[in-house]
Amino acid sequence: MTNKKITHYNMDAIDAENATINIIFGERSNGKSYQVKHKKGVIKYLNTGKRFILMRRWKEEISTDKIEQYFADVDVNKLTNGRYNCITVYRKQLYLSFYDFDSGSTKRGEKIGYVVALSTEQNYAGASYLDVEDIIFEEFMSRSEYLANESDKLMNFRSTVDRKRNVVKIWMVGNSISRVCPYINDWELHKIISNQKQGTIETTELPTGTFDDAGNEITLKCAIEYCRPSGQTSYAIGKHRDMLNKGSWQTDPQPHLPKSYNEYTVMFRFMFLYKSFKFCCEYLKDNETFDVCWFIYPYKGKIDKKTIVFSDMIKVSKYWQRDIYNTNFKNKVLNDLFKTFRENMIFYSSDLCGTDFKQVIDFTIKK
Repeated sequence: MTNKKITHYNMDAIDAENATINIIFGERSNGKSYQVKHKKGVIKYLNTGKRFILMRRWKEEISTDKIEQYFADVDVNKLTNGRYNCITVYRKQLYLSFYDFDSGSTKRGEKIGYVVALSTEQNYAGASYLDVEDIIFEEFMSRSEYLANESDKLMNFRSTVDRKRNVVKIWMVGNSISRVCPYINDWELHKIISNQKQGTIETTELPTGTFDDAGNEITLKCAIEYCRPSGQTSYAIGKHRDMLNKGSWQTDPQPHLPKSYNEYTVMFRFMFLYKSFKFCCEYLKDNETFDVCWFIYPYKGKIDKKTIVFSDMIKVSKYWQRDIYNTNFKNKVLNDLFKTFRENMIFYSSDLCGTDFKQVIDFTIKK
C-alpha cells in the first residue's frame, strides 16, 4: 500500500482554451479517454442534444464489440437516471440503450453519435453531420504505421462534418508513443512538443491559407496538452516501462559514448534534417586511444549555409545531400569518411535521440 497522491486527468483546462484542434497525450490509463468521451460525448449530448463522432484510424478498429467495450466504463444508468444502462452500436451509429438482464435483450433508445474510420474518410464525403460539434480521435499516435497523407485526410473529414460552420472541434487522444508523427510534422508542432514539459498546455495558431476581408490570414487555434504523470504505476517492466508508468516518450535502448564527451576531440561535424527533426553528427577521436566514432545529438540552432546537411528536403545547394553513402562530392576523402557511418560506430546522446533518429531518417544505416 502506498500513500502517494494519484492525479486523475481533467480536461477542463484544455477545454477552456477554446481551440479547434486539441491534442492530448501522456501515459496510458490516466483518464484521458474517460474524460473526453464523457464530457465531449455522452454528457454533452444529454445536456445539449449535440451528437459526436468517435474516430479510429483503421476500419478494423471500429467493430461493434470493440466500440461497445470502449464505452463500457460510462455509467449510463447514473447519467440517465436509470432510463438507459449501456451504449450500443448499430450500423456504425451510437445509441443509448437498455439491456434487460432477465430476458438478455437490448432495446435501442436515443442516437448520440457516430463511429468512423479515418482510413475510409472519402466514403463520408456526401454525408450530413450538422448535428455534430465534436470529433474524438482515439490513439492518434501509432505504434506501427500511419495512413498516407493522414493529416490531410483528417482535415478533409473535419470539413465534411463542419460544412463551413467553424463549430466542429477535434479531440486527439493518445499515449506518448513517438514524436515521429505526421500531425507533429505537417502542422509544424515539433518545436513545441520537443520542448514541452509534462503537465503543461501549449497553444499555437495553424494557418489555413485563406484570408478575411481585411487581408489577415485565417488560422485555427491548436491546444497541446502533455498530461502530468498520474503518480500511479502501470506495473510495467521492460524497455518501454517509463512510457507506460510515467508518460515519458517511448524509447528503445541506444548505444552511448563509452567515455565522457570531454574526452574526445571533434574532427568533423555535419547535420541531419528529417521531418523537422534536426540532429548534429560529429566525428570524434578518443584523446587517449585515438579510436574514432560518430556521435549524434539533437540540434536546435540555425544551420550554417556551408554546413553539409543530409535531408529529405530538396535544396539547390552542393551542401545539401540525400544519401550519406552516395554523395555528389568530388572529394574522395570526404566520401570515404561518410562510408564509415556504420551501426557499430554510432553513439547517441540519449535513448530518445537515438529512437527519434532511427524512426525519422529515410535511409537504412549500414552494418
